[in-house]
Amino acid sequence: MLNKFINDELPLALLWLILGLFAGLVYAVEMLGLDASMTLLSPERARSLHISQMLYGFFPLVLSLLPFVLFQKEGVLSETAVEHLRRYFVVWNLFLLFMSMALLFGNIRGLPFYDFPYQLNFLLAFSGLFYLLALIDALRRYEKRPVWVNVSLLAVIAAPIALVVLMNPDYGQVEQTLVGPHGDNTLGMSFTLIPIYYLLIKLCATREFKPRWHWLWIVPLAGYAVSLVIRNFFHSLSYNEEWFFQYLTLLYLPLLWVWLRDAGVGFRTNPYLILSIAAFVFVDVQGNFLFIPEIRALIHRNDLVVGHAHIAMGLGVAFMALSILHHLLPNLFRRVYAVVWTVLMALMAIALSVAGIIEAGGFGGTIEPFLALRAVFGALLLVMVLFIAYERLRILLDSALKRYHLIGFMSDAGGGVILILAGGALFPLLGFDFAGTYEYAVFAFMIGTGMVHWAGLHHDAPRMASLSATIRAVCASVFAALYMAGTLDGIALLVALYDGAFALVYWLLLRGSR
Repeated sequence: MLNKFINDELPLALLWLILGLFAGLVYAVEMLGLDASMTLLSPERARSLHISQMLYGFFPLVLSLLPFVLFQKEGVLSETAVEHLRRYFVVWNLFLLFMSMALLFGNIRGLPFYDFPYQLNFLLAFSGLFYLLALIDALRRYEKRPVWVNVSLLAVIAAPIALVVLMNPDYGQVEQTLVGPHGDNTLGMSFTLIPIYYLLIKLCATREFKPRWHWLWIVPLAGYAVSLVIRNFFHSLSYNEEWFFQYLTLLYLPLLWVWLRDAGVGFRTNPYLILSIAAFVFVDVQGNFLFIPEIRALIHRNDLVVGHAHIAMGLGVAFMALSILHHLLPNLFRRVYAVVWTVLMALMAIALSVAGIIEAGGFGGTIEPFLALRAVFGALLLVMVLFIAYERLRILLDSALKRYHLIGFMSDAGGGVILILAGGALFPLLGFDFAGTYEYAVFAFMIGTGMVHWAGLHHDAPRMASLSATIRAVCASVFAALYMAGTLDGIALLVALYDGAFALVYWLLLRGSR
């Protein structure tokens, strides 16, 4: 049931991942001198889109399915709950679309973890309503609810409220902990991963699993609560106070080891989960090492820290989500991808770390070769994800009409995306005027027409082809009229000729075929 659901939702989810990785690649190349100022992917926008998609896109969306994978394992997941999840995905995907467009058009706030307009948080909170309905439906089917279920319910009820409050630009906790070493903030963020690891280990357990050594997570949680009280009601935390709270994260390491051993989970059971925990251990130890004042003074806010963040997010959190997909779709998210992904991210982190040490004056040299390596490894990772998407989306082109739809999708949807991102640079090169206003609406309409062809590739090809041809004919007539009236330049004539010809190909040659 859930396997089919995520298989159906996977193409759009992968689109957000590909978009985020592509934005990161563009930013990496821009650091080497590429001038993209005439496009929507200027350095600050590309960086913001990359980080935001990693934090709010594919990975958290997949991670949010974790309780329902466990519900399915325990036999309490119903079609009603899955339908609520489908609505939840619809609203979250709508948020990602609005967020991406806002960032591309420069509506950014310069914050590292939360750069999109505050108002979009209400879309996220609205999506949580359907998530809560799905959760309640599953809970009703338990005679006696396990502890982990009650914890999940509490988290889902509290999350939308916390989201709107903590992200508030005037009094939100997130913006109050952006300056300084924020060791207590690291403690809080690390703690949020522990219950997720618990649920993942429970999901993958090969024998009965009962967690032990609870004091190893209770002490850090109590420490985080104390840090919040001190920061918000007494005074800003001193460096030594933050350092103390930071070191409490080391208590998580023996806890995870004991849980894995008790559950009988190893690399063969779920390689993504083991590699995720290995990345968490590395980042925890490295982060505490980097907190030493003499070391932090040299390397903070340079590329060594960027490499640290890439391991934390690109392996630790990313593989949490991918461990769920490996459990649900093992033939698609295979072990080999886990190994290749890990190698590429490790090489990228090494290149960034060396660049950071050079920036800190640790030894001589220039950072450009290592930044180039970062871009190369990022490009290879993007190619691998594109290959995974290709394996999932592979379509049998067994008719002329399907080939017609594929060409229409690639030209309109693909062309529309390229023009939205780079139309400001391409139009002047081709000798056309570019106002940077109505053109973007036209490009968005192109993408919409391309999506009609996408629908035709999957079902009811004749009807979708007829619909797309009608849309193209209407558009062609309007652009032709605007060109002949002298309102628009030659680009209008090109659009009219292209859309008119594409519609005629269907009406004259393909209508009646299937």
